[in-house]
Amino acid sequence: MGSKKLIAFDLDGTLLNSKGTILESSKQAIREARAHGAKVVLATGRHHVAVRPYHYELGLDTPAICCNGAYIMDFSQPEPVYSNPLSKDQARRIIKIARDRDMHILMYVEDAMTYEVLNPHMERLSNWAKAQPEIVRPNIKQIDDALAVMESASTIHKFVLSHTDQEQFLSAYQHIQTMTDVSCERSWVDRIDIANSGNTKGSTLLRLAERWGIERENIIAVGDNDNDISMVRMAGLGVAMGNCSETLKSVADEFIGSNDDDSIASLIEKYVTGADCTTAA
Repeated sequence: MGSKKLIAFDLDGTLLNSKGTILESSKQAIREARAHGAKVVLATGRHHVAVRPYHYELGLDTPAICCNGAYIMDFSQPEPVYSNPLSKDQARRIIKIARDRDMHILMYVEDAMTYEVLNPHMERLSNWAKAQPEIVRPNIKQIDDALAVMESASTIHKFVLSHTDQEQFLSAYQHIQTMTDVSCERSWVDRIDIANSGNTKGSTLLRLAERWGIERENIIAVGDNDNDISMVRMAGLGVAMGNCSETLKSVADEFIGSNDDDSIASLIEKYVTGADCTTAA
């Protein structure tokens, strides 16, 4: 096989097209990469309950990196194989910041994604979840009080705070960036992902690679947004999608087509399965 032995894909905006589905060309290329001995890993900001349908669809047997590296989920086991969750004190402070700025709260607890307000993003996500096969249907539920649910939860993996007003959103983003004990990444134009300090896709992907004895130079990481920067920088080959943020584009080694064309299939052929992959840079 080629020199690239581990391929990590972000989901939204990367492996998923603009309709939220995986292109057939990508699925076929991933099957071929696995047949060549490459390990394929999903590395996403999503909770594992919202990763499972795609993991199942692709027939993967590798663990998934969830919540921007906050934990690693092996779907053959009931609990994460690695986890670095938020403390109750951190969660209380994050909720207060959200309350003070009238932000929408999406909180990822041990077995579910919980939200207070059914905004357009949550409506789309809930409708998608309802359409999934029962065996892999995500647990997404509306709650009355995030603070009360947080206090009773055994694990808080991550928060997603959002606001339609950019001034309020940026105020919260800047404030949270001053908190030294959390990781704060902008995952969309109006959404902030907040997890415990030290959690990044890059650091957790490296943890998996070391477990498998794979060197950095043999890793490909593919993403589209700022929460992918750490793994794109860390990998031997960091790849930015054509629809990526300018910040990610500036740190990537390679820039490919958008998530709506066959660029992922072409990338896999070039570096993993193609006839010339053993000499590819």
